[in-house]
Parts: sequence; C-alpha cells; structure tokens
Amino acid sequence: MMKKNRSDFAYRQLENNLIYIYESIIQAFKSNKCELKVYAENEGNDTCLRLYEIDASLEKSFIELGVYFSGPNDMYRIRIWDKSITPLEEDKKLWKSKQPCPGHLVWQYEDEDLSSERGFSNFDSDLHKLIYEYVKKIQDFYLSAGSVSPEIRNLL
Repeated sequence: MMKKNRSDFAYRQLENNLIYIYESIIQAFKSNKCELKVYAENEGNDTCLRLYEIDASLEKSFIELGVYFSGPNDMYRIRIWDKSITPLEEDKKLWKSKQPCPGHLVWQYEDEDLSSERGFSNFDSDLHKLIYEYVKKIQDFYLSAGSVSPEIRNLL
C-alpha cells in the first residue's frame, strides 16, 4: 500500500524549511564554513529510547535539529539562532542548559509547557518522521565526508 503524500500547509512548510536547512548545512560544511556536531545514542538496550541531534554552527547562525524517541513522550525540535543578535533574558532562562542565543523556533514539540514559544506544535508523527529523515541525511553526509575517524564512526 502506497503512503499518501501530505499536502497540508504545516507539513509542506516544514519540509521546505528542512530542505533549505539541509542544503545550507551541506554547502557550508563543504566550504569549511560550518562546524557540525552529530549525536546519536541509545539509552541502554532499549531501542525505544533514542536520541538523534545535530548542531550546526554556521558563520551567521546556529541550527539545532533534534528528534527523540522515548516511548509515549517522543519529541522533536528545530531551532535557528542568529549569532548577531544579543540574547533576551527569556532566551537565557528558557535555554539555560545550552548557550543562550536569541533565536527563532521553527518547530518544536516537547513534553513540557512551551506554549508561549512561537512555532510550538502538538505532536504529529509525520512531522517527527520528516525531521528524523533530514537529521539522518545530514548524519549520513557527515559520516561519508571523511571527517570522522573510523573509531568514532563505529560509535555513531
């Protein structure tokens, strides 16, 4: 049975954003204008608890993409930070676990009350799968670019 392509605005908007982000990261990385960090980990032996995250530090912005599979509380996030703008106090409070940067939250679903953030979305498994697909594409590019030692590649 063929899966029917979604044509609703939210899905198409996210897909277009991801295509643009993906192409920007790949182009910047090839030009040595992007520092890329790729994380993939399983917690214990449970295949339901997985984290896939990419941090891309470009010349003018910082892009964070993440998908988290943890049973009923699956999460996803795409955030683009502009490096040229000073962070607001609310940015510092909200993102205390990471470097506080001002930003535009493109898409997010987390099991927390972040409803005041622009771009907050109710969980949608198709959006989650789409973000995972692009995180995986960037991860595959990163691993095939020859910039990772075989030992580290085996860990990822």
